[in-house]
Amino acid sequence: MSLFTRRLGALVATSALAVSGLGLLASPAGAVPPPNPAMTAGADWLAGQLSSGLMHNPNFGGFDDYGLTIDTAFALSAVPGHTSDVSDIATALAPNIAGTAGYTEADEFSYPANLFVQHGFYAGPTAKALVFAQLAGQDPTTYGGVNLVQNLENRVLVTGRIADDSSYGDFANTIGQAYAAEGLAAAGSTKAADALTFLLEQQCAAGYFRLNFAAADATDQTCDATGGPADPDVTSTAILALHAQIDTNAKVARAIGKAEAWLLAQQHADGSFSGGTSTNSPNANSTGLAGWALGELGDATAAQHAAVWVRQHQADELAGCPTQLTSQTGAVAYDGTALANGRAVGITTSTQDQWRRATSQALAVLQWAPTATPALALSGPTGYVEAGKTASYRVSGAVPGETVCVSGIAISVPGAAGIGGTAAIRVAIPPGTATRTISVTDGVSTTSVLTKSLGAAILHVTPARYRVTHGKLVKVTVSGLAAGEKVTLRFRGRVVATGTATSTGRFVRFVRVGRILGRATLSATGQFADLRRGHTLIRVIA
Repeated sequence: MSLFTRRLGALVATSALAVSGLGLLASPAGAVPPPNPAMTAGADWLAGQLSSGLMHNPNFGGFDDYGLTIDTAFALSAVPGHTSDVSDIATALAPNIAGTAGYTEADEFSYPANLFVQHGFYAGPTAKALVFAQLAGQDPTTYGGVNLVQNLENRVLVTGRIADDSSYGDFANTIGQAYAAEGLAAAGSTKAADALTFLLEQQCAAGYFRLNFAAADATDQTCDATGGPADPDVTSTAILALHAQIDTNAKVARAIGKAEAWLLAQQHADGSFSGGTSTNSPNANSTGLAGWALGELGDATAAQHAAVWVRQHQADELAGCPTQLTSQTGAVAYDGTALANGRAVGITTSTQDQWRRATSQALAVLQWAPTATPALALSGPTGYVEAGKTASYRVSGAVPGETVCVSGIAISVPGAAGIGGTAAIRVAIPPGTATRTISVTDGVSTTSVLTKSLGAAILHVTPARYRVTHGKLVKVTVSGLAAGEKVTLRFRGRVVATGTATSTGRFVRFVRVGRILGRATLSATGQFADLRRGHTLIRVIA
C-alpha cells in the first residue's frame, strides 16, 4: 500500500545550508493531528539511522555529528511514537554539549604544533543547543552541565549580533542568529530584544534575509547598508524563528510579510525551491523548509505544491517496481539525481549523510501534502508502437506526489505523480510483435491498457504477374502485415499507394507500371519502415 494517505501537523526542519552546520527551530507547540504515513515513514527511517542516540558519520575517520543529531531530534519530536527517541538523543547529547570535544565549546588546536591554544565558544551551536534543550524538556540552564542561556548571552554583542570566540575566527551567521532570537525569547532573556533587532537588520529591502553578517568593524551592520546575496533557506529560517511573535510585534509582522512575498516569488512551477548560493538548484532541503514556512503563514497552495515535490523524492518503492531503495522506505532524496542513483545502487556509506540531512530537513512540509485519491487511470498509444523503442504513457488520478509503478514489460518503471496527480512515463518496449498488457498501480488500485507493438518482419510483395505490358495495371498483394497496419507501396521508388492492412494482414492495390521498359522494383514498407519492409522485381514489356 502507498504510504501517503493522511496528514500530520507541524514538524521541525533544518536549513539546507550545509556550510552553516546548523539546523532549524523547534516545532510550534500545540495538538498534533493524526500522523501522515509519509512523515511517519520518514521519522521511522531517521530513527533507524541513530546509533546509541547519535547520528554517527563513518566517513572522514568516523565522528558523531551532533548538529545532525539535533536536526533529527527536531524532526522526530513532532511525529507520534518517537518520544523515546528524542529522550535517547537528549541523554546521548548531554555529555557532548560542552567540554574538550563538545558541540558548543571545545579546546582548539594550533597546527602543526598540535598544542591547545585556547578554549573556543561557538554562538550558533550554542543557540541551536538551547532551542533543542527547550524542545526536549531539559533545563537549559543546566543541560550538559552548562548554562546554555548564560553562555549564549555571553556571545551576544552590544549590537545584538552573536559572535564566536574562537582562534579559527568568527563564523556566526543569520541562521544562528535566528536560533538565538528564538531561544533567548523563550528563556525570557534580557538579551532577547537585542538579538531580535539584529536579526531583523539582516533583512534586505527586497524582503529576503542574507546568510552572512557584515564585517565586525562595519559602522552599519544592516543588509541594506552592506548587501548580501538572496537566500531562500535563511529567509525561511527567519520566518519560522519569528513566527511566534507575528501577533505581538508589529515590526516582526511587517518583516515577515515582506519575507513571505519574496519567498512566494521564488517557487518554481513544479513546486520546488532552490536554496542559497551553495544550494542553487532545486532540492528537498530548501523545498521542505520554504514550503513549511509558507504553510505556517497560511499559503496553503504554495505549501501543498512544495509537499508534492518532496513526496516525489521520497522512497516508497512498490512491490511491482523493486529498486535498491525498497528497504529504505521514507528516506527523502536531495534531488532527482540522488533519487535515481539511490534506486540504482542504494544508499551507500558515502551518500547516507546527504539522505539523512534531506530527510530530517524535508519532512515538515508533508503536513500540507494532498491525500484525496481520485480514480487511478492509465492512457497510452492507441495504435501500434515500434518494438525496441520507447512509448509514452500518462498516469492520472494518482495522489499528487505519490509513487506509481508501471509494469507489464521486462523492466518495471517507477514514477511519481505531479501536482495534478498525473505522471508521464516512458516505457521501453521489448523486441517482437506482441500485444502487451501495461499496468499501473499506486499500491491500492491497479488499472491497465493494451499496447500493440510491431517488431521486425519481412513483407511479401506479390504481383499478379511478373511481366506487365507498359501502361497497364497489375494487381499487387502485400502480405505478412499486422491487422490495421499502415502500408506504403512504391513502384520504382515512387509512392503509388498507401492504406492499412486488412484483418488478415493483407494489402491489395492495382499499380500502373508506366511506359519505361525493363526491370522495375515494387517495394512495400509497413508502419515502421526501418523494421518492416519487402520488395520484388517485375519486367515492363512492350
